[in-house]
Amino acid sequence: MDYITFNGWLIETHEMSERSARDVISRCRRICKMLNTNEITDNTISELLNNDEFNSSSMFVKSQLKRAASLWLDYGGN
Repeated sequence: MDYITFNGWLIETHEMSERSARDVISRCRRICKMLNTNEITDNTISELLNNDEFNSSSMFVKSQLKRAASLWLDYGGN
């Protein structure tokens, strides 16, 4: 996953601060760790919904993780 380019894309396209962009990247890494994978794919959100660690998280955290996955997919994360 190319986090450096993704970081720049978040800042330019979504007008995020450096800190917010880093937070999104951190959440993407957390998703990959949670699902024991190296990539976020079209199936990632449905896989999260079936993950015990994700389901035991607060609604706030779930929302942030789903948003991070959506941003990565919008980016075209290859």
